[in-house]
Amino acid sequence: MNTTKRLYYIDWLRVIAFTLLILYHTGMFFVPWDFHFKNNETSELFELWMTPLNQFRLPLLFMISGMGVYFALSHRKTSGFIKERSTRLLLPLIFGMLVIIPPQIYFERLTQNVHFENYFDFWKTVFYFVPYPEGGSLSWHHLWYIIYIFVYSLMAIPLLKFLKGDKSKIFKTKLYEFFSKPGKIYLLGLPLLFVFYSLAPFFPTTHGLFDDWYNFTYSFTFFIYGIFIISVDGLWDVIEQQRKLSLKIAHIPFAFLWLFVWGPTFYIMNEETTAFFFFYGFLKTTFVICWLLAVLGYSRIILNKTNKFLAYATDAVYPFYILHQTIMMIFGYYIIKLPLGIFSKFTIVAIITFGGSFILYEFFIKRFNISRVLFGMKTVHSRKALNIPQIIEGE
Repeated sequence: MNTTKRLYYIDWLRVIAFTLLILYHTGMFFVPWDFHFKNNETSELFELWMTPLNQFRLPLLFMISGMGVYFALSHRKTSGFIKERSTRLLLPLIFGMLVIIPPQIYFERLTQNVHFENYFDFWKTVFYFVPYPEGGSLSWHHLWYIIYIFVYSLMAIPLLKFLKGDKSKIFKTKLYEFFSKPGKIYLLGLPLLFVFYSLAPFFPTTHGLFDDWYNFTYSFTFFIYGIFIISVDGLWDVIEQQRKLSLKIAHIPFAFLWLFVWGPTFYIMNEETTAFFFFYGFLKTTFVICWLLAVLGYSRIILNKTNKFLAYATDAVYPFYILHQTIMMIFGYYIIKLPLGIFSKFTIVAIITFGGSFILYEFFIKRFNISRVLFGMKTVHSRKALNIPQIIEGE
């Protein structure tokens, strides 16, 4: 694929995916699932949109990240690539764990009737280096995505270097010839199905990196898919050509899961049985892979354009991601106590989260190089010096 031309549809996908992520996190106050603290009333109606969204939002982000990492290595040596990844990922992660995440834990502690003299008295506990939640306040919370992308980037270096070299031409040609045959692209679901069947029963998702084998492997698979899709000439063409079929197939498992499993519906199957586990795994995998292929296929047709909003959002999306959950939880702590309905509270929290992220980004982050670096952005000088497809984290 030509990497000298701006791929606006990938920019759009990334902005849309992170926007959905923020709305999803806002909904966590009001859905019946576990969260750091909750509204006193929850609604199963939130499950109707949050559960299917939860199936593909992160796979899409990991796919896009794989594409971005492929670009990131295209104009750098390995040492420069590792330095760039460390600056763009590890530095914001460390800053986030020390500054951005602690307020989330502080307000969670208040809901648990744990009080401190002031916030600074609480913040000092970060340096006890006792991991959350065992009484400590050191955590990466929603920033777990960043450390995973960093580890994936390092793990993918041999593959990235191979795909960039001349020796990979035959391999990529054969890969394209295989997947260009009608229906073969859907075989991408088989590795995902294997990961689900072999790891999901034994390793529940923790986002803890070292004990998160199912989620780690599942997400890494999408990351690798993103690398192949962007590096193998013609593969995105195949996805685009079969986009209508992908969308049609995706509707079948979606309809069943949405009606009988994910939403507040009647009892249809014992979820504790082995039969249900294998049936659910097949439907879930089919839905995710077909929906993602449909989204990728249609994106190049519909979203391959730019405007002022996209130019702004492409820069802002990484700082928004880092900031959003802290703003959401600070204001959410007070808003969920108001005598309002669930949907009114959700709307207010969402607006304040986006608005607060915008104010902090516009006036305190984008204008200063030191804050730009802490939030994973390029400095103003280096931003002008490099004119490359900027779809990686923080671009």
